[in-house]
Amino acid sequence: MTFMSVGTVEQIWRYPVSSLGGETLTSAQLKPAGIPGDRTWCVVDADTQMPAAPERDPRWRPALFLKSRLRGALPEIGFPDGEWQSLDNDALARRLEEHFRFPVEVLRYSAGVQDKESDTRFAINHYEPSPVHLLTTGSLDHLANLMAAGHGDVRRFRPNILLRTEAKNEFVERLWIGRDLRVASTVFRATEETKRCGMTLIAQPGLPDDPDVLRTVVRHNKRNLGAYLTVETPGTVRVGDRASLMPQH
Repeated sequence: MTFMSVGTVEQIWRYPVSSLGGETLTSAQLKPAGIPGDRTWCVVDADTQMPAAPERDPRWRPALFLKSRLRGALPEIGFPDGEWQSLDNDALARRLEEHFRFPVEVLRYSAGVQDKESDTRFAINHYEPSPVHLLTTGSLDHLANLMAAGHGDVRRFRPNILLRTEAKNEFVERLWIGRDLRVASTVFRATEETKRCGMTLIAQPGLPDDPDVLRTVVRHNKRNLGAYLTVETPGTVRVGDRASLMPQH
């Protein structure tokens, strides 16, 4: 079967702690659940155990000024002053409370039914996570052209894979839904467009609050930007790999 070349992998991202900034990778082994370690942890209110929701609750907006990276089995959290703290560091709780101004913990998302006899605590993910989130430079460029300020930044949208594409003046991914995308030996299925929330307009390092981002996506593409993918054939994806789309039947 002949695949049509549609772009090149420009960036690969992993976000070990949900709602926090992530880390760029030069390669990633894609499994059925996506990139190992991606969005497997979250920050929670230490009193209620409810995960952060910056798109709904302003007190969680400082989360966007923190970063996360995976070192071994545990993530590390990076603070605005450049310091990194591992989850097993006793100083982390104090640093988080200073940053958010209320007690905060970091918990792993539950992968299923919890053992009531276990001492291990988990957070419940109230969203149905997709294995992979993909975005194209074509869609970002189109968004920038539609916005009054003319600027679309990938950091607002937090994809796992950013593809450099030649397409202009369209939201590229909406044409790929229901089709297979091959990157090296890995095959993905584009299942649905990515519905955007208030996270896209919130300030973060180097980016101000910008309501026009979400307003433009809503007005011109029914709140969608990017695509969610399932992993049909696991494999390794590297920056610079060519991406090809299976022809539509």
